[in-house]
Amino acid sequence: MKIFTKAIIVFCCAWLLCVPLAAQQQQQRDPLNDLESDQLREAAQEPYKRLKLMIKFTSERLDTAEATQKQTEPRGRGQRIHDSLEDFRSLVDELDDNVDDFVQKQQDLRKALNEIISAEEDFNKRLKGLQERGQDPKLTEEYKQYSFALQDAQEAVNLSLEDAKKTLEQEAGATAKKK
Repeated sequence: MKIFTKAIIVFCCAWLLCVPLAAQQQQQRDPLNDLESDQLREAAQEPYKRLKLMIKFTSERLDTAEATQKQTEPRGRGQRIHDSLEDFRSLVDELDDNVDDFVQKQQDLRKALNEIISAEEDFNKRLKGLQERGQDPKLTEEYKQYSFALQDAQEAVNLSLEDAKKTLEQEAGATAKKK
């Protein structure tokens, strides 16, 4: 009897440890499809091309959230917007990581940074539009499903925009010193 009880306890403990891990793995889905990943791999050594692709893919995720919000079929719409915004935020973070990597490799990023800044200013406007449309009283329950993801995306874009501006200033300063 003691062995059976111990086996049940061990099984229950193992199960309790596995459930959170499975949930965590489910949350960490890749925001890029295989084709996009391949394109980024091909542009790994070309900072401008790689960052342009990152901007494009990030913008497409925001396009998806906006298009989903405008769909007439309400079933599951809030969750789909939430997922698109999470993918968007993940790609904003990835864009920042790429900029940091290229800065460490002392690549000239001035042209790409100008495009990133422009894109992120546009992202801010579009996210505000999503927020305003989501606050329609008819959409209150749906908005609750993605409001946190929206806020998280807005914060990520704001931080990324600040970082891009600082990096551009540093790049301009470093270039001026070289002359």
